[in-house]
Amino acid sequence: MAVGRVAGNMGGGYSGNYYSGRSYHGSSINEEIIWVSIGMAIVIGILITLALLYIIYEKCQKRREYYINA
Repeated sequence: MAVGRVAGNMGGGYSGNYYSGRSYHGSSINEEIIWVSIGMAIVIGILITLALLYIIYEKCQKRREYYINA
């Protein structure tokens, strides 16, 4: 009877311990999504800052041209 038990445990133990269903080792998918979101937020913030600086620069250029031509 011990032989039957060993054969039954081999099938269940192999599939349960060898493959956990995740392709990532050591980190979860949620953690990766969080880091990608933080990175994208930083990039968007930098782009918005550059756009605002460019708008301010253009306004200063137009005012300078007005004073030079007046």
